[in-house]
Amino acid sequence: MQFSEVSIVTPTALYVQMPEAENASVKKQVRIKRSDIDRDEISAEMLALGRHIAHCRKKGRAVRIPAMRVSEWGQVLRTLELKRAFN
Repeated sequence: MQFSEVSIVTPTALYVQMPEAENASVKKQVRIKRSDIDRDEISAEMLALGRHIAHCRKKGRAVRIPAMRVSEWGQVLRTLELKRAFN
């Protein structure tokens, strides 16, 4: 069993070769597609945070993003998408 050396360019080459050598299938990641969040569904706090991030990004300042749940993070990202689309 010969494995190629892992390099920075192909970090998963060894991982792919190991299951092939063991005659096992390679796991594939599945992307879950979700529908867009409506503007009305975004909370006021997340809208404000998204506008703050966009403003700081425009000015070239660093932004501290607090820890948040996935649903809140999705709302912030959607706010940034809306901000980019309309400005």
